[in-house]
Amino acid sequence: MNKPGLFAFATQFAPGLFQVRRGTWIAVGVGLLVLFGLLIWAALALTGWFFGQAQGWMGAAPEAVRGAMEQAEQVVPGAREKLGEFVPALKPSPPRRDVSGTDLGPVARYPGLARTYWHREGKQVTIEYEGEADYAAVLDHYAKGFATQGYAQSVQSATPSTETHEYTKGGERITLKIAQLPRGAVSARIETPLQ
Repeated sequence: MNKPGLFAFATQFAPGLFQVRRGTWIAVGVGLLVLFGLLIWAALALTGWFFGQAQGWMGAAPEAVRGAMEQAEQVVPGAREKLGEFVPALKPSPPRRDVSGTDLGPVARYPGLARTYWHREGKQVTIEYEGEADYAAVLDHYAKGFATQGYAQSVQSATPSTETHEYTKGGERITLKIAQLPRGAVSARIETPLQ
């Protein structure tokens, strides 16, 4: 069998190409341009999708690490500090500096929370604390503290991440709002009259 070479094949095929009408060539050219445009669009869309997925993974990674650290801290107290020696990003951040003012109320503030706001208007004082803490532990600390002091509790509002309670004893009324903040932080807002 004699196989013709590439040049021989081209010489046999070329005369047929010259007989194709101009309209057909234009249609083929436009079709190729459209195909090329669709390929570019698909590449950009796929790249955007990959970046979107990567951002989702990057956002989920710190949450997963934080959850694992909280579980490890429950099983092995002090694990965060030990790991913080090797990985500085895992070191607990020091509490913020207290703003001026005084702590008021019958219950001491939750350990580790810093006073971030103090405001007096007439005899009413509003104090806010923030810091890294377990939301349920902070809520429990204040509920038990007020109960020990003989205050009656009534829930004003509650969601999975925020609760507002009112504590009364005699004519005294104290409002407490606990909120879960991002990155494992908690805020506590106390509104109380000066005594």
